[in-house]
Amino acid sequence: MAQFIAFGTIFGWAFFSFWSAIPAGIALQVSPVVVALTVTISYGCGVALVVTAGTPLRARIARRMNRSSQETHPNRMVTRLQAAWERYGLVGLALLAPMTVGAQVGAVIGLSFGANPLRLVIAMTLGAALWSIAITLAVVAGVLVVTG
Repeated sequence: MAQFIAFGTIFGWAFFSFWSAIPAGIALQVSPVVVALTVTISYGCGVALVVTAGTPLRARIARRMNRSSQETHPNRMVTRLQAAWERYGLVGLALLAPMTVGAQVGAVIGLSFGANPLRLVIAMTLGAALWSIAITLAVVAGVLVVTG
């Protein structure tokens, strides 16, 4: 029962804060493999939730971006996001979002720039998997160094 509660805690924590859920899971003495899998699944669920419910949101953001692009001085944040998307595309978003903006905001950004919803979920989940493996290995190595 305690492991199930720990699993739920890690899942919920990772839904909102990807990278900090991994050390928390290790501190709860959950297997590193289970922590990495749980964090990745939680992140993927966050992306899928936004993609599933995101069609109206996508239309709203597209209207706003079109409105701001018609202005003489477009919004600086919109300009930067567009430049990053043009340079790195979906792969860049999938690798950067877990450590910067998170699942939900990353999915909204991807949708707003016209990413295919299924490809967005897959790419973002794979990006989260890479980061969860790297961070889990780093935390486990740090714990081994500290505890001897």
